[in-house]
Amino acid sequence: MGNVVNFDPRKQRMRKASGGGPNKPHPRYVRKRTTNGPLADWIPGVALAAGITILATAMLTSPMASGIGCDIKGNVSTTGERIFHVPGQEYYRETVVNPLRGERWFCSEEAAREAGWRKAYR
Repeated sequence: MGNVVNFDPRKQRMRKASGGGPNKPHPRYVRKRTTNGPLADWIPGVALAAGITILATAMLTSPMASGIGCDIKGNVSTTGERIFHVPGQEYYRETVVNPLRGERWFCSEEAAREAGWRKAYR
């Protein structure tokens, strides 16, 4: 017998369509890199740094981070209503305080009510 040639018509079509060898991707699937000038490279880094700064500031200025021990959670609902949760209520453990959304910690129920927040029903 002579030399055996590995001929697979599917591979031949792929090579012909891509215009290159087996490791070169088809031009349709190659991501095009677009640059919008010299600012395009550093803008995402600046946005990330600003976001980290805002988050760190919000976390460090919360009463829980400073060690005061205020345990009443002020939560802003999806409708914008300001509700506070006290320990022992049904959704207290699930409630997360996000200062970036205007939520905060309170040290007493009176302080929460004076700030315009209402107590959670459950």
